[in-house]
Amino acid sequence: MNSEKPKVITLDFAVLELYKNYIVSTINEGVSFDMPHLEEITEVFIRNYPTIPFISIANRINDYTINPTCLLHSSILPNLIGIGVVSYSKSALETAKFEKKFYKGTLEVFDSFEDCIKWAKNLISANK
Repeated sequence: MNSEKPKVITLDFAVLELYKNYIVSTINEGVSFDMPHLEEITEVFIRNYPTIPFISIANRINDYTINPTCLLHSSILPNLIGIGVVSYSKSALETAKFEKKFYKGTLEVFDSFEDCIKWAKNLISANK
């Protein structure tokens, strides 16, 4: 996988692992993710990736809900070049495919964390 040691930020609702060009978010079990959560994560993005292109990876190991309209607001960060969603169950995979319809940028759904990391690294390389 990745030998790079991430910077870890623990929020009330999630754990964020920040790497050079991507961030892995693991939302806590049972969270109803909505605009206040998105705003808090966006602040982390702005502070840590002010100008460099980066990928956001949602590591969906827990069961939570997301207001899909949050994805409509994710495009405010011009250097966010893609979102990868790793789903570990069939229902989570189907939910992520539904949410993809709300995002105007590049959003890909994976059933393997390793495949998502490869995709993220390739997308970063293509955008340099």
